Parts: sequence; structure tokens; C-alpha cells
Amino acid sequence: MQLALRLLSLRARSRRELKVALARKGFAEPQQEAVLARLGELGYVDDVRFAQDRASALLRSGRLGPRAVLQRLFAHGLSEEQAKLALSHAEREVGVDPLEAARSLLERRGLVGRPLEPKQRAKAARLLRARGFTDLTVEELLGSEAELDLPPRDG
Repeated sequence: MQLALRLLSLRARSRRELKVALARKGFAEPQQEAVLARLGELGYVDDVRFAQDRASALLRSGRLGPRAVLQRLFAHGLSEEQAKLALSHAEREVGVDPLEAARSLLERRGLVGRPLEPKQRAKAARLLRARGFTDLTVEELLGSEAELDLPPRDG
């Protein structure tokens, strides 16, 4: 219990993150489950609240698009359903406009407000894709994939 509380004092964590940390320290499965159950009873571990808070914080930063936020939530061990619900809740709460967030990111990089050479446009598109913005957002800001001379996104 002390280890889990110490980890939670540093930052909020998902149930899976705590379980992995306890397992790494050699605690048996029954001990892990007992600690996690007690932390849940005390309100210290709540994956739904954690997911919503994390998604809101990531969106509020303006540096990531929806896909990247989902990937971050998956990395915390949240289910697809939990992650998607949290993202949806966070988008409503934060009032994020993906197009405006993407534009802001490009402005910080000096890639908006002036005509861009094809290589610069492709670079901007790769940046937005890497940050989890949708193809539609990229296309609205920079043009189609054919115009950008980019390979199609996998999956």
C-alpha cells in the first residue's frame, strides 16, 4: 500500500500502471488486487476520472490531436472504450477545435501565415500527423495528400 500511495503522490495513475509497478516490485497477484481494491474504495484509483483528466490536460495543451490523445490513454492501460469516452468528454469540456489547435501548432513552428514550399507543406503535414491530427484536419489546412506528395497513412 505504501508503494502505491507513494506513486500516487507523484502523479495520478491508472489501475494498470499501479498493478505493473506492484508486480515489478515483486508483490503477488492477491496483494496487488487487495491494494488496488482498497485504493479504489478510498477514491485514489478511478480509471474513468483518470482518463478524463488526462485527456483534458493533453487536449488543453494544444500540442496533440485526438489520435495522439487516444494513443496516450492506451499507453496508460485504458481500454478502447474508456479512452474514447474520455476523449469525447474532454473534447466537450475543453471545447477544443482540432482545426484551430492544428493551426496554432503550425503557427508556433512558423508554418502558417505565408506561402509554403512543397517540402515545407509536407513537413507541416507530417508534424500534424505525428501529433495525432486527422487527415481531414491536415487536408483543410495544407491541401490533399496528392498535393503534399505524402504516402498514405497506415491503417
